[in-house]
Amino acid sequence: EIRWREVPIPYTERVGRSKLSVVGDGTRFLQTIVWTALCYNPVRILGGIGLGLGGVAALIGVVILGSRLSGIRWLGPWGVAAVFLASLCAFLGVTFFALGATSNYLVSLFYDCPIRQGLFGQPLFKMPLERHFGWIGLLIVLVGLVMGLSSLGLALGGWPIERLWFYLLGAAMALIVGVQLTVFWVVMRMLGELSQRQTQISEDLQGKACQG
Repeated sequence: EIRWREVPIPYTERVGRSKLSVVGDGTRFLQTIVWTALCYNPVRILGGIGLGLGGVAALIGVVILGSRLSGIRWLGPWGVAAVFLASLCAFLGVTFFALGATSNYLVSLFYDCPIRQGLFGQPLFKMPLERHFGWIGLLIVLVGLVMGLSSLGLALGGWPIERLWFYLLGAAMALIVGVQLTVFWVVMRMLGELSQRQTQISEDLQGKACQG
């Protein structure tokens, strides 16, 4: 038989200054949380950052396209800055999103089976989106080449550069983003093969151990 009883514990106000620092310790706790999340589900943080940057680029692109369709043909200083910001956000957005998807394959190398994690918890697509990076990247590269060659042909035909610089910038961004996606697709294929190879080795070793 176990006997127990409640004993009141008096609490008094602490005397002296706290040793905790709001800035220093808070920053250290935040770093721990971020690095832990990156180690276990990198696509949630990196993919979220990439999706946000891509949304900013898409919003600026829609505004510029709407301005062009409304008859505005010249960009002022703020318009040029907006185009620069959109290009930078598009580049960084694709980089962060693809890096998050690639990091999932790196994490799976340290486990006995491949791990599939989604940006919003459960994966949204039956086929992982990163599996399509190869053909999407090649398609975007093709679009960039067509835009670049078309702009070159128009320039040789007498069009001023003031009318073509936006299309040339779009062609350059399409080529960069397409090559990015293709490179990340190749890296993910390599990491996927290594992960499956490690899993097969573990299964073979377990099978031999059971037979022995």
